[in-house]
Amino acid sequence: MGGVLAHRTAIDVIGAAYDASLLNLADGVAERIRGGEQRLRMDIADGGVALLRSDTVDTIFYRVRDDDGTLVAGEGDLPPADAISVDAPPDYYDTVYRGQAIRGVRLHRTVDGRGFYVTVAETLGKRQAALERLLLGFVAAIAGLVVAGAAIVRIAIPSGLSPLAGLSARLAERDGNDLSLIDPASVPLELRTLVDALNHLLGRVASAQAQQRGFLQDAAHQLRTPLANLQMQVELLGAAPGPQQLDHVTRATVRVTRLANQLLALARAEAGERLILDAAPVDLALLIDDMLDDWLAQADRKQIDLGVHRQSARVAGDGTLLRELMANLVDNALKYAPIGGRVSLHCATHDGDVLLSVEDDGPGIAAQERERVFTRFYRTPGSAGSGVGLGLAIVQEIVRAHHGRLELETPASGAGLRVRVSLPAAQPDGGAER
Repeated sequence: MGGVLAHRTAIDVIGAAYDASLLNLADGVAERIRGGEQRLRMDIADGGVALLRSDTVDTIFYRVRDDDGTLVAGEGDLPPADAISVDAPPDYYDTVYRGQAIRGVRLHRTVDGRGFYVTVAETLGKRQAALERLLLGFVAAIAGLVVAGAAIVRIAIPSGLSPLAGLSARLAERDGNDLSLIDPASVPLELRTLVDALNHLLGRVASAQAQQRGFLQDAAHQLRTPLANLQMQVELLGAAPGPQQLDHVTRATVRVTRLANQLLALARAEAGERLILDAAPVDLALLIDDMLDDWLAQADRKQIDLGVHRQSARVAGDGTLLRELMANLVDNALKYAPIGGRVSLHCATHDGDVLLSVEDDGPGIAAQERERVFTRFYRTPGSAGSGVGLGLAIVQEIVRAHHGRLELETPASGAGLRVRVSLPAAQPDGGAER
């Protein structure tokens, strides 16, 4: 494409330059035409004619004829005919004359009220030579670009990428536990954006590892006390068996089991986004019906008025996680509601979302504590009951995995707590609306 463009450009540039020279020569001939009584004549000496035709490369031809067709000067057989309009601009043409390709120009002029035609043509030697020289320059430039490109590919690109190869080697030599950040000053400016992104990733991985270590340490700490208590109760049961000691063992076992189940639920919730990649529609109303008898039994033990208002509401997600979400919300409400209190559960679909809310009239959560309660193992000061602070953390992870929203509010009565969960409703094809 470059060669074609260079060739066409060279032809246009050279043609315009030599056409202008040819027109100047034709104007010079026209300036030498004089009027007379009988006919037009060319006022130029024989030496002038020789000078007109002189050229070191090309042969120049000319012809002058009046409007009646009478030859005034020059070659009478020089093509083409003079049939051009009187007021037309100079007319350039290409043809063959005496076996040679020529380029000519025709124009019309007047002198003393009499019109005449001037035709001047020349062979193409200078044009071809100039074209060859210009194309040679273009070819040399393109060849230089090719050589430079080859040098870039062979030398400059590997040299430019060597810092990246060095960075790759340093990363490959690292231990799997080495998540230290890379010094941006140790790499070229062009790689610093990549290093910044890599440092950001390393920082997130290090944070996740630190969080996991913290979780394992907290879990070990939280399990140590109930397991020690269970061991002590078992020992006491062996030393003095009786209904009271058996009840203590039973309660300690229930607490350890509950804590272990919550830890497993939290671990499953943290992997929720991977678990729900192939999610199927789950009707929350059916899950509520399955757990309702257990909730009613808990409510009866504390004489709590448990109200359930649910409609069919389908969510694309993991059924086990959604069951754990509702179980934690209702269990917390029943745990913190006072004896003779009230707990209500609402589940319905609204504007493409499934709205789930659990409300109780217990002590509630102060506004300044509502962000902290989602922290694992955190319990608000003065909390009653035997929980370990995992319930709302589990709920938050499950809601996040299902691309939902979670809010803590104070009920209209001014007492207690309302937990509102909004989840994308399942579409008819089984997917979730986003």
